[in-house]
Amino acid sequence: MKQELISIGEAASILGVSIDTLRRWDKSGKLKPIKSKGGHRIYNRFQIELFLNDLFGIANDWVFNNIEMPPEFYCANSAVFQTRLAIMQGSLADIVELASQFPLVVAAAGEIGNNSFDHNLGNWPDIPGIFFGYDLYKRAIVLADRGQGILATLKRVKSDLSTHQEALKVAFTEILSGRSPEGRGNGLKFVRKIVSENSIDLLFKTGDAELILAKDSDSLDIRPSAGSFRGCLALITF
Repeated sequence: MKQELISIGEAASILGVSIDTLRRWDKSGKLKPIKSKGGHRIYNRFQIELFLNDLFGIANDWVFNNIEMPPEFYCANSAVFQTRLAIMQGSLADIVELASQFPLVVAAAGEIGNNSFDHNLGNWPDIPGIFFGYDLYKRAIVLADRGQGILATLKRVKSDLSTHQEALKVAFTEILSGRSPEGRGNGLKFVRKIVSENSIDLLFKTGDAELILAKDSDSLDIRPSAGSFRGCLALITF
């Protein structure tokens, strides 16, 4: 494959970050140029495009390390999210082999994204809005927020909860009164039903806990996760 070499300015433009961010990423080893001479960093365009497609990695860095998020993945409010969700739905509808499945995939993504807005409305700890990206070739959707997280949200109506693992279990198994968004589809219980009945996998992280729900299975695998953050991070594959 012929390499198309680009400058650090062009690479920053493609990724939607600043040149200073790319310099920091070089020093930390997160994204290194293919060569650097006289202080000028040179990148391969294909290398940048591959990096851009590492959706989960980018979202993970945003929630864990406060790394700058490319603007094309940022939904500042629910209206922006719904618009982009509709665009994704249209793209999925064009994939013949997903004809029967794509509405369910969109519904699961929509529920997770809506939860972030519903349960952090007026109470975002730092950055409002969510990360929302998808790669239809890899059949992957990533959503993330730096909100209060599942435990803090559920403690408002279930004060005896003390761990993120407990909160994840409740979120995916119990219907709680006093949470108005639950009336719209029983929140993450609705997501669990979709995944358990279809060829969809879900990884959901919050705090220091993670949940894995495998396709065509109702079994919840809840475990400690590496590191801890405030908010939620979800990967849907189908």
